[in-house]
Amino acid sequence: MKVVMNELVSIIIPAYQEEKWIERCLRSIINSTYKNLEIIVINDGSTDDTEKIVVNFKKENETENISIKLMNISNGGSARARNLGICVAKGEYIGFADADDMIQPYMIERLVESLQRGNDLSICGLLYCNEDGKPGFLQYRICRQQKQCPGQALEMIMWEQLQMSVCSVLFRRERIMNEKGKPEIFFPEDVVAFEDFAFICKYINRCKGLIEALPFRGYLYCSHPDSAAIKRHTAKEISYALKPILNIGEMMDDTDFIAHKLQYTFRFMAFWYERAIQDSRYDFSPDSEDWKVCIGELEQYADIYMKASNVAIYKKIAMWIVRKHPCMGMILSRTIGKLVICHKK
Repeated sequence: MKVVMNELVSIIIPAYQEEKWIERCLRSIINSTYKNLEIIVINDGSTDDTEKIVVNFKKENETENISIKLMNISNGGSARARNLGICVAKGEYIGFADADDMIQPYMIERLVESLQRGNDLSICGLLYCNEDGKPGFLQYRICRQQKQCPGQALEMIMWEQLQMSVCSVLFRRERIMNEKGKPEIFFPEDVVAFEDFAFICKYINRCKGLIEALPFRGYLYCSHPDSAAIKRHTAKEISYALKPILNIGEMMDDTDFIAHKLQYTFRFMAFWYERAIQDSRYDFSPDSEDWKVCIGELEQYADIYMKASNVAIYKKIAMWIVRKHPCMGMILSRTIGKLVICHKK
């Protein structure tokens, strides 16, 4: 299918202290084979030269078919920046990028082609790279898939975890906005994690057509020391951040739909495992607050998790160990590794 480039595509980029990377990101986007683009940079209170670099790049690279907009705001986080970008975006299709990453030249064109075939959402894979953009040796397997919205698509997204980043996704404007052209869905701004995951689930819940996952890696996720820094969150913070995903699952009004409960349980299995590895037995123990909250959240859907046919047996064994023999679990987690206790996709 030949892609018609009449539709405007808006790419929203939140940027905070990104003077080292922002030009590289912008250049990768303007080098796209798809040329009808609106690039919106939300400068999220940067105190370095991010603004200056974007201004200069705009002067040198803006064309009739590629517009570059800069919004300067006080620092409020990437979710708030993206929400502001959605409010000003003009494109019929809307996408996102992080300022320290890049895209393949053909990514936008292929995602647009998928939407022009009538799909409600198009997704490609991530290519995990180092800070110089060199791909790593280990990449996850990807294949072509189509799922019906909302039920089948949410099942795939929530449990198979096909897509937890908005950066390799293209959305239809009409599914985000109401009849008056105002946004109906936003990134949650008061959570510490899973903002992208929540936004994608909210979007799919508004769709009735198909989503399509395409078998190519179009988005270059470039890890560097700052981006790789792991922020520690409490079990209560994780629980609160996952509530939007749980709420969407409950809105399905289908007793057979359990993907949200499986995902919720899996996340606390991952939390338990990471703390068992990172913390001493004094900091993370049955007497600690995080332990109590984590186990309490695990127990909510433990029976559903253990009975689910689509949960791998080793994950069920991990759950049984954590619930019944946690001391053994801590020893195993530190000696045998995460494939025994909790496999993270």
